[in-house]
Amino acid sequence: MTAPDVDALRTRAADELDAAGGFQQPWMRDLFLKVPRHAFVPDRVWVWSRDAYRPLDRTGDPAGWAQLVSDATLSVVTQVDDGSPGPGGGALPTSSISAPNAVFTMLATADLELGHQVLEIGTGTGYNAALLCERVGIRNVISVEIDPVVAESAERALNAAGYRPTVVVADGEAGHPAGGPYDRLLSTASSHRVPGAWVEQVRPGGLIVTPWRTTLATSGMAVLRVTDDGLAQGHFGYPMAFMDLRGQRRDDQSPLRDVYTPGAWEGSRVVPVPSAPRWLDDDYHARFAAGLMLPGVHVDRQDGDSEDAPAWWLSTRTSWAYVADDTARQWGPRALLDDLERAYGHWTEAGRPDLYRYGLTVTRDGTQRPWLDIPDGLLWQPSSVAE
Repeated sequence: MTAPDVDALRTRAADELDAAGGFQQPWMRDLFLKVPRHAFVPDRVWVWSRDAYRPLDRTGDPAGWAQLVSDATLSVVTQVDDGSPGPGGGALPTSSISAPNAVFTMLATADLELGHQVLEIGTGTGYNAALLCERVGIRNVISVEIDPVVAESAERALNAAGYRPTVVVADGEAGHPAGGPYDRLLSTASSHRVPGAWVEQVRPGGLIVTPWRTTLATSGMAVLRVTDDGLAQGHFGYPMAFMDLRGQRRDDQSPLRDVYTPGAWEGSRVVPVPSAPRWLDDDYHARFAAGLMLPGVHVDRQDGDSEDAPAWWLSTRTSWAYVADDTARQWGPRALLDDLERAYGHWTEAGRPDLYRYGLTVTRDGTQRPWLDIPDGLLWQPSSVAE
């Protein structure tokens, strides 16, 4: 089978990104065309099929591989299950090359200039590091990767393409103080708590740009400027979903299976059925705001006989709630349905603000506080038990 011309596919992808406004600054199209994304993608990638991630090999399907890695809007999974998939395929994506439209959105947000000292958290395939090298200078890029196998592969690809940034094998949550202070810190892994070490290592006036999530909303982006008094704060930007920092990965797992039992169902409190929270599906801005107001509350959607009538499970480590069109139950010390309704009500009363009106302040010790409109803007918190 003849492999398609990946350079021609890259030119087509550039045209698609250009038409969609994906290149927000003039230099971006030239950069996209100069750095060959396919050169940073391994011959084996992973695609979701039925109930698992399954391998797609370049040698076996060159056309499928080329089309996948040349798509302007798709991320490509390059590792599953931390490199140890089972015989039936992979269950968890653990490394990837991000979608070009997301990559260039982050680069535009970071407002990069030649000479900026940049710390990248999450080397992955090395593609983003190569883009950074072109924009700010090779000697100004330090990239941290927690997985030594992934780091080694990325360094090989970078060197083969003519780039030799500093690649460090370490936990990115600690940053890399030896290379600081930095003008920019870009994370290609998502967090729900911005490490204080990042704030410490970025110079006043510098930016931290990181995908950010809550347990209710998995996509967001924090754009934080470091102040003279050692804070990092700013509004949330264009939402995007990335894989979690490995140290924060478990925090994203729903505790429902641990806290729910059939006996708990029998002993749960039957409560009046509130309005079904369809806004969890229909209104991302409401869901993002509720996630800020209800940290640690997880939501699971359960499809019923009709997709138009789903049921919802809410859970923390000690409580759960279930709501459908005709049934509502709660168990544990926290009234989660009440909290969810109050959070939605607060968002409505505030004028249904979009996510861009919310912001985040992080201190050097890692304490963080979300807010509405201005850093002193109060954000409602539930009155029931914290967990």
